[in-house]
Amino acid sequence: MGNESPTPNQLFTEAIVFWSIGLVIYVGRVVARIIANGSYKRLFVDDYVMAATFAIYTTLLVLIQISARYATNLMDPKDYDMVLADPKQVSDRIYGSKIVIGLEQCMLISTWGVKTCMLMLYWRITQNLKSNLYIKILAVYVAVGFVVIMVTYYAVYCRPFSQYWAMPVDNMQCATYQYYSITQAVFNISSDAVMFAIPIPLLIKAQLKRRRKVVLIGVMSLGLFTIIAAILNKYFNFASPLTTTYQIWYIRESSTAIYVANLMCWWPLLRKLFGVKAFQYNSNRAQKHGKPDNQNNDSSGSYSNNSHSHPSSNFSRSWKLPFHRGNKNTTPGKYSGAKGPSTEPINRSNAEFINDMHRVEAVPLENWTTKHTRTDTSITQDSRNSLEKQCDVELYQKQHARSLC
Repeated sequence: MGNESPTPNQLFTEAIVFWSIGLVIYVGRVVARIIANGSYKRLFVDDYVMAATFAIYTTLLVLIQISARYATNLMDPKDYDMVLADPKQVSDRIYGSKIVIGLEQCMLISTWGVKTCMLMLYWRITQNLKSNLYIKILAVYVAVGFVVIMVTYYAVYCRPFSQYWAMPVDNMQCATYQYYSITQAVFNISSDAVMFAIPIPLLIKAQLKRRRKVVLIGVMSLGLFTIIAAILNKYFNFASPLTTTYQIWYIRESSTAIYVANLMCWWPLLRKLFGVKAFQYNSNRAQKHGKPDNQNNDSSGSYSNNSHSHPSSNFSRSWKLPFHRGNKNTTPGKYSGAKGPSTEPINRSNAEFINDMHRVEAVPLENWTTKHTRTDTSITQDSRNSLEKQCDVELYQKQHARSLC
């Protein structure tokens, strides 16, 4: 493959396969966000950015198919005389060279569009964490990189700009794109590597079940293939400058980046389809004593009781106000006072609460490691108060035992 350009049929087959998978994953992202937010009108900004990015990604694949059928001004110098003698070849190569300009721009914008979506997601889940500062620094680096690449492409590496489709070309950089490829590779690969590394420590420290961590890290590990594809793309660009092998790696790199950015938002859809209770914030203490989860956290930061607390349940069974002597209508052991608090929140099932959970990715990661501590403290205090009340009731009953007899 390195010394020969891929055939149009090969590029078409790969483009169809990768695009079809990407379309399914993208639609799944949109459905998941609508499920999580309750309406298509409540989508996040990065959802609209991804919509534009996917459109540009689709345009990239189309331009690659067109470019595969036309030669460009990049050719062996010894073929100049033969090519220039044929006006049809000159016209085709000029057209093919102009297609490459659009192709390169679509590749650049789609790549940076995915980075923008990922940075927005990381910014939301790292709010109030130290890692949020790293995300901001990385965002500035990505923005600077985009500006530098665009300025050098349009105003530095090839002047005048018409040399990009000139026949014959005077400046070989306008045909080989080598300086441009080096600049783009530096900013692209370095930012991808940092973007891949930042959330790994957060996921390792997060209070999630091991299998959920494995799933998340597995999805994010697809980013490694994106980095590898970017490296191989530039390698073939430099090793075989007269071929279009880089285009097949453009398809693979851009497609994998689309997969990663959209799969990160699939949790609400998976929960809806398969009942996957993603990102439950379990209490380590409750799990240690064999107790079910006591609280879950939704995207707004509020808490909801969804399971039994043993001390509170015992209190509800044993709380019986003593009757007074002379009240013959009151049976010992039965409550005759005002209506007590409802136990409906205590008896509420886990499934009902899970169905009401909102945007998982909107919950800051600090909640994964800190809010369960507050939950344990609250539950412990409630249990202690319940036990104290129970002891007071038993003591009161003993003191009045003679009068009751």
